[in-house]
Amino acid sequence: MEFDIKDILKRYWFSILIMAQPILDIIAYFQQDNVIGSAAGYLRLVVMVILPIMVLFKTKKKKSFLAWLAVIGIYCVLHIANCFRVGYISIFQDVAYMARVIQMPVITISLIYYFEEDHAAVNHQIEKSFYFNSVLIFVSVIIAFLTGTGEYTYVLYDAGLKGWFQNANGQSIILASLIPFMLSYSLKKKKFIFLLLTSVFSWFILISNGTKVDYYAIFIIFGGYFIYLIFEYWVIRKENKKLNLPALCLFALLMVVSVVGYDYTPRAKVDLGNTTAREDENVEMNEALSSIQNSGESMTIEEMMADPEIKDELLTYLTPKLPPIMVDRFGAERVLVEGYGYIPDAYMLADTRANKVRFAQMLWSDSDMLTRLVGFEYSNVIDYVGNEGTYDLENDYPALFYYYGYLGCGLYLLFLGYFVFRLARKVIFDFKNSVNLFNFSLLLVFGIQLFAAQLSGAILRRPNVSIYLSIVLMLIYFQTDHWKKVKEDTHA
Repeated sequence: MEFDIKDILKRYWFSILIMAQPILDIIAYFQQDNVIGSAAGYLRLVVMVILPIMVLFKTKKKKSFLAWLAVIGIYCVLHIANCFRVGYISIFQDVAYMARVIQMPVITISLIYYFEEDHAAVNHQIEKSFYFNSVLIFVSVIIAFLTGTGEYTYVLYDAGLKGWFQNANGQSIILASLIPFMLSYSLKKKKFIFLLLTSVFSWFILISNGTKVDYYAIFIIFGGYFIYLIFEYWVIRKENKKLNLPALCLFALLMVVSVVGYDYTPRAKVDLGNTTAREDENVEMNEALSSIQNSGESMTIEEMMADPEIKDELLTYLTPKLPPIMVDRFGAERVLVEGYGYIPDAYMLADTRANKVRFAQMLWSDSDMLTRLVGFEYSNVIDYVGNEGTYDLENDYPALFYYYGYLGCGLYLLFLGYFVFRLARKVIFDFKNSVNLFNFSLLLVFGIQLFAAQLSGAILRRPNVSIYLSIVLMLIYFQTDHWKKVKEDTHA
């Protein structure tokens, strides 16, 4: 019995690791108020440490593997050293956050080196594991809803089903990353009833989530497969490939229902609530500011601030409405002049994402060249005064730029760009062999993840989400590893 368990762990440890992710997310949800962090977070940190050690015991390319890790390590040392130079606020917060950010490249590199010699069986394991994860998330969301133990995606509007997951944006990206592989797996089974159940299930879990990412994902995923099935038929029609009309009709129907029934979706409820609230606030602000703006309607914000009377009226009214963390750090006048550049309306003041970017831009403008090279300390965006918690940037790419500077952001984007390059190279030199369901699923998910990193954030800096990106990048690496043979054959 002991031998069997060891054999299972040896053969399927990666599947077990993948299937454990939703369970860890549920654990994190129930431990989110734990002051020392959740067990799930520590377990993910352990994985990031143990996996490279496993690679060192297995790979024959230890030097190149260590070289990759050394690049990451050297950058981290430079960032920490600069934070010491300018004066650390909290080294623990900054290093803990950086550990979450570097997990994606560390895990990706480790997986590539670990499976480099025996990756043939990994694809099938991943598809099944992703299917399992999707079902487990769906079941947990339904149980949480029925028992009243979960949360809505948007608590303010009682909209969207989030269930036992701590971060709605992270969950939305996870779902959008899993479902294409579910559909790919179902299409390959060539059983319409199985595809029907999988598609309806996938559509429901996306549209019920309520986030923009998952609503848009309905059209990206089902529309993507609709186009792919037609394209695949056209490319390999000489091999007697039949057009999958039932699947095309099903995917088209789900997209049409999503458009026609939009007004009844959680996404529509949130959009309506946001618009209504902002309109009411904007009417009130316009009335209050009308006399001020009339007295200085042809003046710029700088000219208004130069007029003592107008300046006093503006600051008296607007200061309580500005983000406290920005006012405390820079003063209301500077926030209005540099942060906004004009008198903000209710929509701008309520746009937390944009306000966080403005705050980061102002921190950046106060930074010297060395800090801009390696980024400023994450603890700078923690609000210690206004009780707003954290002003952590919500979009991943601006966060990488401001927190890790020209060098850190550049290295990160080069890393992602390397896989984009491999995809392009494979398509150019081996187009015919590139066209298959699995490769299309990889391309689709990778595109969604890169898009969601900006639209939603919560992927490059969240280990529970970035692990799915690591898996996708590993698969891209192996699926694009044979272009050289094709190129050599063409010149033979």
